[in-house]
Amino acid sequence: MADHPEHGGAHRAPRADPSALSQMLLDGTSVIHRLAERRPFMVAFFKGEIGRDAYIEWLARQATVYAALEETSDALRDDPVVGRMHSPELTRSAAIERDLAVLAGPDWRDRAKPSAAADAYAERIRGVASEFPPAFVAHQWLRYLGNVLGQELLRKLTAKVIGTEDGMDFYRFPEIADGRTFLRAYHERMNSMPLDDDGKRLVVEEGDRAFKLNIALTDELGAEFGFTSADQAETEALIEKLEAEHP
Repeated sequence: MADHPEHGGAHRAPRADPSALSQMLLDGTSVIHRLAERRPFMVAFFKGEIGRDAYIEWLARQATVYAALEETSDALRDDPVVGRMHSPELTRSAAIERDLAVLAGPDWRDRAKPSAAADAYAERIRGVASEFPPAFVAHQWLRYLGNVLGQELLRKLTAKVIGTEDGMDFYRFPEIADGRTFLRAYHERMNSMPLDDDGKRLVVEEGDRAFKLNIALTDELGAEFGFTSADQAETEALIEKLEAEHP
C-alpha cells in the first residue's frame, strides 16, 4: 500500500541483500510497522472519518516533528557517515506551514494544542544526533519515503477528510521526478554508510523506536478525538483493499 506518514507501506521493494542496512531496517521494523498502520486514528484516516479539525491537529504536530528532522539533517550534513543522507529535496516544513495557513489560518500556531507526544518525538530526533548520528537515518526513512511514493493516494485520502484539494503541499515533491528512482538511490546511499553489525543494529533499533513514537502521537490524537478502537476484521479488509489498489 502506498504509504501514509504513519507507516512505511511504500518502503516495500524487491528483497535485497539481507545484510544491507535498508533491508535490515525494513525487516527489523515489520512487526511494529504493522501495528502502527492499524492504530485506530490511522484506520479512521484511511476511511476518511477523522474530520478536518483532527487532520489540522495532526498536521500541526507534524510541524513539530519535521522541524526537528530538518534541523537535525542540516546539523549532520557534514557528518562523515550519515552526512551523505542529507536530502534537501525531501524537506517538508515549509509545505506544512503553507498547508496549515490555508486550512487553519495564519495564526494556526497560536491555536494548535500542546502535544507531549510530538514534543517527545522531536526531542528524540534531536537527541540521536549526539548519541549515534547514523541512527538519524531511521527517522528520515520512516517520515519521508512513503510520502514520496504515495503522493497521489495521500492527496486523495486527505481531500476526502478535509473537503478540499487546497492545502496539500505536504504531499507534493516537485524536486523529485520519479519516486521509485529516488527510493533506489536513497537506499544505495543508506547502504553505503560504513557501519559494522553493531552500528546497523543500532539503526534498526532506532527505527523501532521511531515507530513507537509515531504510535504515541497518533494514539494521543485518537484519545483527543474519540478514535480509540477499530474493528479488526474491517481494518484488515480496508488495508488489503488499499494495498491491492496502490501496491
